[in-house]
Amino acid sequence: MKTLIISLFIICTIFLAQKQSIGQQFIENDTIWSSDTVRIYNDIVVEYPATLTINPGVYVEFQDNYSIDIYGKLIAIGSGKLPIIFTIADTNSFGDTATLAGGWGGIKFLQNQYDTSIISFCHFYYGKAVDPGAYPLDPSNENIKGGAIYCNVYSHLEISNSRFAHNRSIFSGGAVYAINLQSLIIRNNYFISNSTLQYGGALWLNKVNKAEVSNNIFRENQAVRFSENAWGIAITGAGAAMWLGAQTNNSVIFNNMITNNISPNAALYETSYNCSVFNNIIANNRGPGSMIGHSLSVSSYTNNTIVNNNGFFHNMCGIVFFSKNILMRNNIVHGNISDYYGYKPIQVYSFDPVIADFAYSCNPDEAIYYQGEGNIQDDPQFVNPTPGAGPDYDGLSADWSLLDSSPCVNTGTPDTSGLNLPATDLRGNPRIYGIRIDMGAIENQTVVGLPENLFVNARVQVSPNPFGQSFKVIAPGREKISSFRLFNQKGQQIGMETLMPIDQILVFDLGYQPPGLYLLVTRFEDGTSETTKLVKY
Repeated sequence: MKTLIISLFIICTIFLAQKQSIGQQFIENDTIWSSDTVRIYNDIVVEYPATLTINPGVYVEFQDNYSIDIYGKLIAIGSGKLPIIFTIADTNSFGDTATLAGGWGGIKFLQNQYDTSIISFCHFYYGKAVDPGAYPLDPSNENIKGGAIYCNVYSHLEISNSRFAHNRSIFSGGAVYAINLQSLIIRNNYFISNSTLQYGGALWLNKVNKAEVSNNIFRENQAVRFSENAWGIAITGAGAAMWLGAQTNNSVIFNNMITNNISPNAALYETSYNCSVFNNIIANNRGPGSMIGHSLSVSSYTNNTIVNNNGFFHNMCGIVFFSKNILMRNNIVHGNISDYYGYKPIQVYSFDPVIADFAYSCNPDEAIYYQGEGNIQDDPQFVNPTPGAGPDYDGLSADWSLLDSSPCVNTGTPDTSGLNLPATDLRGNPRIYGIRIDMGAIENQTVVGLPENLFVNARVQVSPNPFGQSFKVIAPGREKISSFRLFNQKGQQIGMETLMPIDQILVFDLGYQPPGLYLLVTRFEDGTSETTKLVKY
């Protein structure tokens, strides 16, 4: 096994060259690191337009809090069996923010508006962005941002299939800090046990023209600071998993698992103007699941499962928002609790207050802060949920898919146009299976909307069937029925009744509807449902 000490570099794999100035090592030409182990004894600067390429399996070991500054381009592409590893030789004192010891200084992408850098199958451990003796909450201090990766005024950066663990910063971006980019892709990564005191325990980004955060796992990250004031102990911090700034527009956040993170102001803190958030599971975090902080936001939240989070306050448990223009569809916001004893936890809350367009979703709240049709208050009936709320329960290993009997199956919005949903759910299965879309991040792949035998265990009687203009429903035990919903063959809801007449006979007049197939869904108070197929001639 060969060891390359950074005083010699392989230039274009043929020539050897070295240039050192004021304790720094400059790379001015295209360079490849291919040794088994590369030990870093200085700050490394990759000048424009040079490219630093790191081959699969290289172990990059920093001997102190040194950094790699990229003004040119970095291509670090490992593989599943041969990842590239960035770490420090001695992790002692990593947890001590009064010293630089114990962590390396991170990779910094700076002042390049032309190139694309790619990081794939890399592991980042013990990056540390601190400034001993400086005020810890100074937003102008760039030394306390981005534990493993810091990016400022760069063109394009892609980070995929990588692992970020035990990285920390003081102010923002425990693992990754990114600002002033044309595009940023964060895909298929695992962020675990990264931390900051203020914003973005794992990920912080702002002023990105186009951002994609998809198919990642965010677990056990923290954005929290405890301090004393005149009233006692103050708890601050936002975005335990990720924090998106107000000037990050047209971003998409989808297919992420966000579990067991800690921050008083949400695991996902999104204050951008226009963001699409869909197919995410946000579960068992300490603090609310999601907070939408932009008062003029037109962001959309669709098919997310936000469950079993444990908020610090009764009105900050599931989703907290500030804009009346938020579009929310097909979400499950359920089982979120708080430590604020004596008050019922509120799953969907507005601070303004404003009324959100929250429809076709599952939420037990009284509809004070939102309006919209198709909402249900039933237990969503997951296959294997965590037995309680908060990070003491493992939200990642739970099964948040829906039982066949779930009231969330085939009860999402009948009209998905304009939602820009992908073809698949979080697990990669068809996003719409059956007569219409489900609520939540995972689509049930069994129930198609029609029972195998329409007359088995029937608790309502429908006649005539087929019918010409109208049909009647006879339902003994009217007090046990919560609703009737009528759908056409396109899956569109065309009628709904929530109260049976005293005589227990309900008439549906469909004279204005065309001939064809119709479905009557009867929902009972015990949470079960029954679907009846009808034919209009």
